[in-house]
Amino acid sequence: MSIWRIMSGVLFFSWLEISGAASASDSVVFACNEFPPYKMENSDSGLPGFDVEFLEEVFKRAGISVQIEYMPWERALYEARYGRVDGVCSCSSTLEREKYLYFSDPLGKASSGLFSLSEKGFTNLTRVEDIGDKKVGVIKGYNIVENLHAAKIKNIVELTNESQGLEMLFRGRIDFYYSYDAPTLFYLKNRNQSDMVTYHEISYGDYYSCLSKNLDGSEVLLKKFNTGLRQIKKDGTYDKILARYR
Repeated sequence: MSIWRIMSGVLFFSWLEISGAASASDSVVFACNEFPPYKMENSDSGLPGFDVEFLEEVFKRAGISVQIEYMPWERALYEARYGRVDGVCSCSSTLEREKYLYFSDPLGKASSGLFSLSEKGFTNLTRVEDIGDKKVGVIKGYNIVENLHAAKIKNIVELTNESQGLEMLFRGRIDFYYSYDAPTLFYLKNRNQSDMVTYHEISYGDYYSCLSKNLDGSEVLLKKFNTGLRQIKKDGTYDKILARYR
């Protein structure tokens, strides 16, 4: 066999590998946790949440359909870690997650902080250290848990969802509920309890769409996603989607 034929074969299979990765699948599966108004499985309005709409619009422009699977947050991360889904709809960046996730360009911004009962009269809460020895609830698996550990907060109650956190707050089983403002305020509004709770912002920053590193073609998929995300921000589609949730 000539060197030319050998080299041609190598080039052919190299092309197949690159082509396969670049074309990727025509459908992807993303894991979502219930996190209104970002991600909603069965909302009263019928809207799926703006993060879900962002994903669907971005991938539609790349000719890729999106299947959303709802599950608890920790399981969503687990499925992405081991390549059982293409990614999680949205998440914040941590050093631990960088080991198994690629992060897109910023998908949006989110505020996190402490919720307390207004009647308790807590004031001047700007850092997690201000919690002191009081009891704080936080959803297991959220990256903000790390802030509590870094501040050496001892009375931490791990929760499974927003409803549980608010229920424990109203029953006086925790002094603070540490979470993100949008989903918590959404639940409070639906319960007509917004005026009963005070929100103390601790941080505000970017969050991302997150793709599993343990799947072939995920880097190419990330590039396609970022290209589509830039397009919908530039042509106004991004703002139109957000406007439906205001």
